[in-house]
Amino acid sequence: MKTSNSMFFIISFFIIIVLILFLSYKVMPSTNSKSDNFILTEGIIDDYFSDDINKKANSIDKIKEIVLYDLGFENWMEYKEYMDILIFPTDLENNPDIDIIIGLNLSKDTGLIAIYTKENSNYVLNNFIKDLSYIDYISTYEVNDEFFLAVEETIDEKLGGYFYDEKLVIYYKEESFNKVFEDSKIYESYFYEGWKKEDIKNPKWFKLTENNIIDIIEDKDNIKIKDNKELKLYVSEESSTSIPSNFDEYKSKKFNLNYFWDKDLNYFIQNRGILVDSGELIGIVSISNQNIDYYLDNQEVTYKIIDQKGNIRHESLDKIRVLN
Repeated sequence: MKTSNSMFFIISFFIIIVLILFLSYKVMPSTNSKSDNFILTEGIIDDYFSDDINKKANSIDKIKEIVLYDLGFENWMEYKEYMDILIFPTDLENNPDIDIIIGLNLSKDTGLIAIYTKENSNYVLNNFIKDLSYIDYISTYEVNDEFFLAVEETIDEKLGGYFYDEKLVIYYKEESFNKVFEDSKIYESYFYEGWKKEDIKNPKWFKLTENNIIDIIEDKDNIKIKDNKELKLYVSEESSTSIPSNFDEYKSKKFNLNYFWDKDLNYFIQNRGILVDSGELIGIVSISNQNIDYYLDNQEVTYKIIDQKGNIRHESLDKIRVLN
């Protein structure tokens, strides 16, 4: 009798648990309902490239929402109408997991990139790059099985920041995307001596500019960068707290730089070198006097180097032996 009662109790308890789980499932909202609203479909991408204005507008709005959701920027949804997007379909021979590259500018000085892989009729987030400046254009490069993203970015701080920079930044795909090259294409900044020395008499204004032509050269087995640089430093004798209207050229310099891809360091460098103290092989990324800011401060000339661990730092010229 006791055994029968025990079995009845166990069966009843089991039935109650099943009923609770069933009712909970029916009452709870579907976890897929929200996700379904944020799936990037083939149809949405097709509408983006449609000649139908309404279809294109709706797809732009939807793509913004999906990218913001996928990258964890849901709190930016209310500002989506002020955002710009760029979409680049790809057909990469050695990187078939990269099908759509989307650049999304959250504001005039903040951008991000989302990379999607096609699975059946949908696109799934595969990789991303955050914390970019405003994105103007994105290019892709393949060398053997290595993949590079060249991103043209702009920092515009002319109002209040006295600074403008159109630059080319190259990212290399490993597990994530790592920055492996950066230089300005068009650079302009202003410096007022009175900012650092308030007691200086007749403080001068300086204008610093770079106008550089950067070419990425790829073939089947290699990728190189040619950087034709033009640096100019201007000065104005006008003593004013606002930027003067007239500047005179004070210094100028033109030169060419060549970078090659170092497969051991996974970085674009100008040359290889050895640390004198340790004998460690390093890559020479650049020299400080190759940038216009150097000519304003005239500080010690240094190498910008990358070591075997991927650390980037500056070293004095006498600490590096350059390898030819």
